[in-house]
Amino acid sequence: MRSFSLYFGALFLFFLQPVEARALSSGSGAGDFLLPFSDDAAVAKDFQALAPPFLPWGPNTSGPFFTGTAEVEPVGSWYIEPFAYDYMTPGISASSLSMPMRLGVGLGHNLEFDTFLPLIQNWQGAAPSQGIDRSASHFGVGNTHFEVKWQLTSDGNVYLPFAMPAMALTFDFWIPSGQYQNLNPQDYGADQLGNGTYNEGVMFLLRKHVKPFMVYIQLGDIVENPAAVGPGYTFNNGTDQIPWNSGSVHMVDGNLTYYAGALEYVANTEWGAGGLLELYGETQSGTSLFFGPANAPAWSFLWIAPEVEITWPHAQKFSATWGAGVALPVTESNYPKTYTPMGTVTLYFNGPFGYRGM
Repeated sequence: MRSFSLYFGALFLFFLQPVEARALSSGSGAGDFLLPFSDDAAVAKDFQALAPPFLPWGPNTSGPFFTGTAEVEPVGSWYIEPFAYDYMTPGISASSLSMPMRLGVGLGHNLEFDTFLPLIQNWQGAAPSQGIDRSASHFGVGNTHFEVKWQLTSDGNVYLPFAMPAMALTFDFWIPSGQYQNLNPQDYGADQLGNGTYNEGVMFLLRKHVKPFMVYIQLGDIVENPAAVGPGYTFNNGTDQIPWNSGSVHMVDGNLTYYAGALEYVANTEWGAGGLLELYGETQSGTSLFFGPANAPAWSFLWIAPEVEITWPHAQKFSATWGAGVALPVTESNYPKTYTPMGTVTLYFNGPFGYRGM
């Protein structure tokens, strides 16, 4: 954790430099540029027709942790967003700290590209009552997530509750870059960093501004492809495990449904200060949408998460939004009762068209 803190601090100081000092341009005057580091004059010249509509109210806030935002970044703008989720289960001497590093780039034409590189630190403490006679920890990369967001509509009026909301679709893809095979029995599952499956998903997102509130909704369906998994593998519900004395298993996960929503209250527009109340859950069924009956266990959960947020600094070219909260269990089925402290910072680098809603 100390090495991660040093890395993040150096990264943050690097990004606090003036954007112009880090811009990459050929200098030919032809208006060419390289994303995500871009030359504002070149973008403004070549992409003026792609400038997004300006919202008269919609401050740049950290937003919810689990529910996506329907608006896309304007072309020439981009952001990096490290998260931290510490999954803790009472009564079990173990924890999992997940740290997805998100990069989002505005592409124009109502499109945005996002990628998530998750860093994971698992820890298992000694628990003689559970047959665990030593502690173990493991740090590495989890499954990598790619996303293309396509915005369908813009918020028609940020003061009227029944005006047209912003709506979008995302097309998501996960690759199994996290370790899930050749697990060491002496690590008691701490060395498993992924679930081994290629996943494809489609999500619907909605956001409605009604000053001083914002409403978020996200619904999605995720197909998890079959995978060959071996002894010691822990299934997606985090509890069931393949026995160490068994062989390889052709695993079929059930269809995964994702659902989340949040209500955000902005107390101070300039500072993006306020709070959120978020609901988030997932349900994995006993049948795959394309691959038939599942042999992985079915499960579901629903969490509620109170969160706070603030923006500092908040200059026109650069802003940082900070958020913190805790996810608390509401209900679960075949899933552990997990308590999850959370934190995030979003570092925005605004191009000539600014950040939408700022």
